[in-house]
Amino acid sequence: MSRKAFTLIELLVVIAIIAVLIALLLPAVQQAREAARRTQCRNQLKQLGLAVHNYESSFGCLPPGQIRIDFATSPRVRGWSLFVQLLPQFDQAPLYNSWDFADPLANANGGASSRTATILPMLLCPSDIIPQNPVVSSTRYYAISSYGGNGGSQTHPPAAIRGDGVFASSGSSTPTFPLVRIKDITDGTTATLLFGERNHVDRNYDTYAAQGSTWALEPMGQYGWWAPSGGMFGLSDVTLSTLAPVNYSIPVAFGQAGAADQTTFVNDWDPKRVGALGSQHTGGCHAALCDGSVRFLSENMDRLVLVRLGTRSGGETIGEF
Repeated sequence: MSRKAFTLIELLVVIAIIAVLIALLLPAVQQAREAARRTQCRNQLKQLGLAVHNYESSFGCLPPGQIRIDFATSPRVRGWSLFVQLLPQFDQAPLYNSWDFADPLANANGGASSRTATILPMLLCPSDIIPQNPVVSSTRYYAISSYGGNGGSQTHPPAAIRGDGVFASSGSSTPTFPLVRIKDITDGTTATLLFGERNHVDRNYDTYAAQGSTWALEPMGQYGWWAPSGGMFGLSDVTLSTLAPVNYSIPVAFGQAGAADQTTFVNDWDPKRVGALGSQHTGGCHAALCDGSVRFLSENMDRLVLVRLGTRSGGETIGEF
């Protein structure tokens, strides 16, 4: 009686067919997952836009990007961000009610369980790559956000803040700008950015930060604290700008840079990169407009159009984008 079985060649053919099918299936699965991540990201930006409009309805203005208060002891500038102001608008009222507004720095005390270390899933794009969350600064912990408000044409460093977007700094410490109302967005809510995504990946930028110099304060993956509590650079964490193209990255690594390039980093590359819109979505990033809609901004979009989208009252005309 003969015994039926696979030959070695037949087995190898079956394995090869399975391998081909898996190779064809994996990209489709990855595309489906990325499509789901994009949808979730868009929905979160819509929720942020709705939170801002609810805030404006209650208080008659948009929340300031950062409220800065002068203190007699170091750090002499302390405050809280637009995301703290919006906490009650996206179901985080208990966290808001526990916030210490008398001394904002106190919110960062308590190690990994401090209020500023609270990770808010709504503020995290599922495609974003964040090496560590929360991050540690000295002995204080701060959770990261994938999103930033529209700070206008420049938001970093503090001395260069222009305040021509919709979120700027306010309070007793300079620089200070007036609070923005919906009616102040004279370019139109359909033609003005409200929120955008932040790309936390930039190996060249990180090489500067790794030198321990003053050229880069921290690696790119550590920018974007949603609740900065002290210092002048808090607005750089919670706002983005249109100073650079979408998905802008540092063109030269530290090890390749000469003295002239290091000066360029301070005066040009660093301000552009810290405030740049971008994401890990292929080809660009999502952005919420002031009318509540969400659009995908291509990394190849016209630079002038992007700049005009960042200002609230520039008087420019914007076509299709």
